[in-house]
Amino acid sequence: MPMSTSASDSAATWTLEYKPDAARVVERMAAWWEGEIIDRATILLSAPKPNVQPWPAKTHTTLRERWMDIDYQVACAAIHAANTYWAGESLPIYMPNLGPEILAACYGAPLHFTEDSSWSEPILHDWADIAKLRIDPDNEYLRCILEMTRRALEAGQGKFLVGLTDIHPGGDLAASFRDPQQLCIDLVESPEQVHALMHHIYPAFFDFFKLNHQVIQEAGQSICTSWTPLFVDGGRYYIPSNDFSIMISTEMFEEFFLPELLAEIAWLDRSIYHLDGPGALRHLDTLLDIPKLDAIQFVYGDGAKPASRWMHVFQKIQNAGKNAHIMVEPWEIELFMDNLNPEGVMLQTSAPSVEEADAIIAKIARWTRKGKY
Repeated sequence: MPMSTSASDSAATWTLEYKPDAARVVERMAAWWEGEIIDRATILLSAPKPNVQPWPAKTHTTLRERWMDIDYQVACAAIHAANTYWAGESLPIYMPNLGPEILAACYGAPLHFTEDSSWSEPILHDWADIAKLRIDPDNEYLRCILEMTRRALEAGQGKFLVGLTDIHPGGDLAASFRDPQQLCIDLVESPEQVHALMHHIYPAFFDFFKLNHQVIQEAGQSICTSWTPLFVDGGRYYIPSNDFSIMISTEMFEEFFLPELLAEIAWLDRSIYHLDGPGALRHLDTLLDIPKLDAIQFVYGDGAKPASRWMHVFQKIQNAGKNAHIMVEPWEIELFMDNLNPEGVMLQTSAPSVEEADAIIAKIARWTRKGKY
């Protein structure tokens, strides 16, 4: 995928086989980050193509073997990109993935794989061992994720993009080292030690991001993206989060974990905070007060659907001057068109067919200002 090194002109010079209008998508995404629209509201939308290619036929003896089979994972990524109709602002993107606790695993935490995720064992059992915590450059999971990224960049050349893996630093990393329930107790009984731990792991996000981003840049890809498939062209983008925060008060969140989050957001060129679950809404006001934070992704959870139930939350986000990424069902789109301004709203959904995806785009195209569709 030929790309120039200049963010200002790269959108006009590169193409993707599976997304012929990619350059226009880059322009719309750049406008979205600014809370603006070019010609219509934006949407991340995909649908299955007819006559799809079959998945690779390969047998693995364990889940671990399947997850860490680089050739297999990259082959699946290539087939998924080819089998999908990428509509709206969706680009074919593959995120190398070993689960949400890959960062803890790179510190030496044992990683256990399930069918669709993974989890790590706590490794910090004695506060005296904080200083021993460090990312091991020879760690098998780190080597695997970096090599998976390299191979995907080679396979995806001119066809699909490669994103940064899932990173859970800060409070989530501390919770993985101690165990979430134990960390709740620590916050009450050992606050000085928790502060010491947070100070020690403060560089983790930046170090791990740089390791992964360097591989992508060296391959000539200027787009920076990850598991939430927003992106920037020529800068640093990521999704700050703290899923552990659902278990604590706003006062604890601000004292122990907000400083690291503020540093992440200040360092990134573009950021969207992943606010996970209705219980985390207690922290929304704190997040909306962060000037450099561009957007909020509120994930309400399977037990709290549909998205339109939370319209008041998305209105509050928009009224505070932040962008919003909202995962919706197709039938809800008109409700959002009636209740939100299109500027700064990024809907995400899927359609069962190419034709129905095109119909959604036609509807969205009429949403150019509030109440008009």
